[in-house]
Amino acid sequence: MAEAPGAEGGNAEDIARKRPRTHQAFQDDEQRLLKHYEKIESKAKKNLNTLYGKISFLFQLDEVPDQLRYLRDRFVSLKEKSAFGLTRIGLFGSTGAGKSTLLNALLDKRFFLPVSGTRTCTSCQVQISTSRNKYYEANIFLLSEEEWRDELRYLFVLLESENNNGEKDDDMEHAIRKLRAVYGEGAERKSYQELLRAKPAITIPSSRRITLKKAEAEELSKELDPYIRNQDNGEEDSEMDVEMDSSDSEMERRRENMRLWPLIKHVEVTLPVSDLIPEGVVFVDIPGTGDSNKERDEMWKESILECSSIWVIADVERVFGAKEHEIMLREAIKACQAGKCSDITFVVTKTDKMNTEEYLRDKGRAEGSMSTHDAILECNKSLKRRKGRAIKDRMQKHLPSDSEILQKSDLVYTVSAKEYWRTETLSIGETEISVLRDHVRKLHLNMTKNLIRDYMKDILVFFNFMDVYICTPLEGDQPSQKDELDEYVRTKIQELGTAAGHVFDQMDLPLLNGVRSARKLHKKNMENLFNQGKNSRGFHKTLKALCVRKGVFVSRIFNRLDINSLLAQPIYDHIDAPFGSIFRKQRHTKASLQLVIDEFSTEIKKKFTEVGRRTNLSNVRLNFLLQETDIIMKALERQIFLKKKTILESLVLLIQSILSPHYDEAAKICGKQTCENIKNKLYQSVEEEVAQNMFEKAKEKMKSHFNSLKVEMTMKLEKDFSNMLSFAFSPWDRMCDRLPVFDQERQEIESLYNSLQ
Repeated sequence: MAEAPGAEGGNAEDIARKRPRTHQAFQDDEQRLLKHYEKIESKAKKNLNTLYGKISFLFQLDEVPDQLRYLRDRFVSLKEKSAFGLTRIGLFGSTGAGKSTLLNALLDKRFFLPVSGTRTCTSCQVQISTSRNKYYEANIFLLSEEEWRDELRYLFVLLESENNNGEKDDDMEHAIRKLRAVYGEGAERKSYQELLRAKPAITIPSSRRITLKKAEAEELSKELDPYIRNQDNGEEDSEMDVEMDSSDSEMERRRENMRLWPLIKHVEVTLPVSDLIPEGVVFVDIPGTGDSNKERDEMWKESILECSSIWVIADVERVFGAKEHEIMLREAIKACQAGKCSDITFVVTKTDKMNTEEYLRDKGRAEGSMSTHDAILECNKSLKRRKGRAIKDRMQKHLPSDSEILQKSDLVYTVSAKEYWRTETLSIGETEISVLRDHVRKLHLNMTKNLIRDYMKDILVFFNFMDVYICTPLEGDQPSQKDELDEYVRTKIQELGTAAGHVFDQMDLPLLNGVRSARKLHKKNMENLFNQGKNSRGFHKTLKALCVRKGVFVSRIFNRLDINSLLAQPIYDHIDAPFGSIFRKQRHTKASLQLVIDEFSTEIKKKFTEVGRRTNLSNVRLNFLLQETDIIMKALERQIFLKKKTILESLVLLIQSILSPHYDEAAKICGKQTCENIKNKLYQSVEEEVAQNMFEKAKEKMKSHFNSLKVEMTMKLEKDFSNMLSFAFSPWDRMCDRLPVFDQERQEIESLYNSLQ
């Protein structure tokens, strides 16, 4: 296949689709495209520095006029702002799903992250990115002293031994291993206060941060391994035994590093830029259902919301029916609703695991009628079709039916990292590692182009600011022009507030129906949660930990337990689709807030144009009004985006807040029948709060946040348009005679901007 020709202004998606899927990563045309964007930013920054040298004296005056302050603030913001953002890819998978192995293949470094065929390998969240540095670097961040004290208090809840008859479960064993790693053998027999006073058996850096820097990937991998390899399996000694060639001192150092695992919060790894992973792409290895540590669990939730794309990773043998996949998909959908995520992908790993005889027997075919190669490809095709349909069915219940994600034809990828390295049965292309790289590049290229285009447009608007400031004095009845526009804009802003209120009113009926469902199902949902531990003699410790953590606990036995979300879920089931319709960005309908905003912007710009022509307003001022309106509306959209998360989370947070004192009381229960007494306390408390309209209060809380958003929108628009009109129609300042000519800088920015079209 011929290589696609480079085109600096070409469509990134077309380029990624046309390129041949080979072992090579970035093709020449894609490299040229990225370098073109980088050169544009570099030239734009240089342009701004030159301009600053010409006009900085204006910003250093003893008394800066209001219009100059407006100009200065915008310029400083542009000068300090980066044109590019991060494309964060979240690899979201359960224990043993093969996230590390997949990442190694994507990076083309076979054993960079620890891998194992039998157990979970990475013990914390690992972030991998590239930078223009010749070194391989890792920064290991530890829990603060306060965070560790909080963790220690929680670990002692899991160590309580009443009613367990000496039986230990995974959560208790996990707590014991953590204490022994930090404080040494026998730490679990000491009290919480004793350990607070005790000196740790390991060396903890005062900075709570460890930095590793190496010239080669293999060197960093070896140094990093003890920190991120999961040591929570009682296998530290066996890991050490295999390193017979290491000196005693080296082995002792590695052994101590391994014992830091309970304190590690997260790890950030930076690699030199390569053709495989462009600068600006960040891979995040995210634990599947959260973390038992409070701080790491909070980071888990925030990381998901920060991701541009979320990949749910599943072993080929656990593609269907796994509970944790439902949890992960639900969190991914939530990230689309309230976070930055615009893409969900399901990645099936280890597809080379094929028993051809069993496969053919299940299909009713004769033995030997198909090769292993063909059986794998046929199975992969079937998996894509079946799992893709199941995911779409699930997402359609929570996202608008015409959402961009639901239109994707490639929701599911079937990969084999093992075959990527050995190519015994599958070709490199058939392992789909290169296809996933295509997917990453397409996301990154399009995101980068959109960001640089917006940045260059903002600079052009700034030049219009300058034009307004130095253009000839206003002619005609300037106060009358401004007053007319001020009054019109205020009226339209109030109409926008009213229209937004009507859009938000669409939530009333779904919220009402959701509350009814929550009232009806709350007891059954709690019973389902409690029934998970009916065969566990140590379930009372799990319940106590659940209460200590305000209703949220990530158990090694029962996965993620969250009473607050469980109680709120029936409401979310009713509101997810209308919520998505309100805040959708594509394919606006009458139900979407964006349609109301776009109509407001169109009417405002139409009025500016009409008044400008009628009153002979200069083109400079009119262009400024029109372009600054776009800037104001973009800022409004960013404000709405940030508020979205607060609105969506308000239900579960209000429920947690109401139940918080009850959790505290339940956590104090001990003695005989602890498990049943905690259950009864929680049942009773929830019933009591439901009777006192807990779900109705949650509903009203969400409605109040919608109302707050409406008020904040109108207040922001009133302030921004008032400032804009004051600047546009401010009296001519004689200081503008001292402004230098900047036509050359403007022409260069216009040329750079046009090269993006």
